[in-house]
Amino acid sequence: MRTQLTSLALVVALPIAAWAQDYDEPRNATVNAAGATSLKIDARAGLLRVTGRTDITEVRVRGTARASSRGLLADIKLEAVRNGNEVTVRAIMPDDRDHHDRDWNEQALLDLVIEAPATLAMDIDDSSGDMTIESVAAKLRIHDSSGNIRVRDAGNDVWIDDSSGGIDVRGVKGSVDIDEDSSGEIEIYDVTGSVRVGRDSSGSIDVSRVGGDFTVEHDGSGSIDYDGVKGKVDVPRKDRNHRYR
Repeated sequence: MRTQLTSLALVVALPIAAWAQDYDEPRNATVNAAGATSLKIDARAGLLRVTGRTDITEVRVRGTARASSRGLLADIKLEAVRNGNEVTVRAIMPDDRDHHDRDWNEQALLDLVIEAPATLAMDIDDSSGDMTIESVAAKLRIHDSSGNIRVRDAGNDVWIDDSSGGIDVRGVKGSVDIDEDSSGEIEIYDVTGSVRVGRDSSGSIDVSRVGGDFTVEHDGSGSIDYDGVKGKVDVPRKDRNHRYR
């Protein structure tokens, strides 16, 4: 069994955070989400935790901006707005500054802790840093460039597109679709629907207790282990003789 992804609460985001701890300030917001149907999150660099709750009708954002200089810190903004049925939370970072005007070790990030109604469908776009998403009852879509992804207790389908970092998904009342994963381990347990991995470049895949089918369409390197799949299994030919648990 591969090492569990480290809990977000215990992660110290190195090496980014090691450079960026000199200055920090809160960035908080609250948006009325009564009657809304979706939440879009553009998290950029930093840690992210999103929790779905059944007892609130607003999106609550608690952020901590961190930077290696006061100038960069002032340029880190948090935008939280509602447009019709959609609530948008966006981290605005000083990425557009000319690199010739910045020292090589300048760093800026925005850690976000978000609580939202569990019934909101969520579309999350994150550039770097670990994330934990838990107790979301509606559909969940995640686009991630780097950092570990941890999903717990999802009440609908989960779709993930990831460049690098481990993926750990557990407790899904729906299907799980890993469209693409460039590198990092994939662990998926306790899914009532089917599990599909579209393209995995490197890293092992471990799947257990699946109510539907398990499919891996393209796999570069790394083992594929599975057990407890109630539907059909379709994995690349080179992995068919692997020892399954």
